[in-house]
Amino acid sequence: MSCSQCQNEVPFIKIKVPQNLKEAIITAKSAVESGCLVYRGMGNFADPFKSIASGSGWGDFVSNYFTCASCGQWFHLHAETYHGSGGALERIPSQPQNIQNDAY
Repeated sequence: MSCSQCQNEVPFIKIKVPQNLKEAIITAKSAVESGCLVYRGMGNFADPFKSIASGSGWGDFVSNYFTCASCGQWFHLHAETYHGSGGALERIPSQPQNIQNDAY
């Protein structure tokens, strides 16, 4: 269950177009920098969050995981950009098994 801190700082963002992905990246980056979220790593075939958050662009798959620093709620920033099928910045029920550690 989410706490009021992450509910306020990390809204659900549906990704349908590149501008939505930019908004989701900026939201996640701001939440990490404010201390609300802790970056936990990337999913398979994804780019490190440090790379996409710095404005270097993104590859065919965006898949980055975060937790709330207060309540431990997991968040997933994901998008499939090659075919444009979209994605989201959203809460997920538990820790995924496919996280690859990288530093932010």
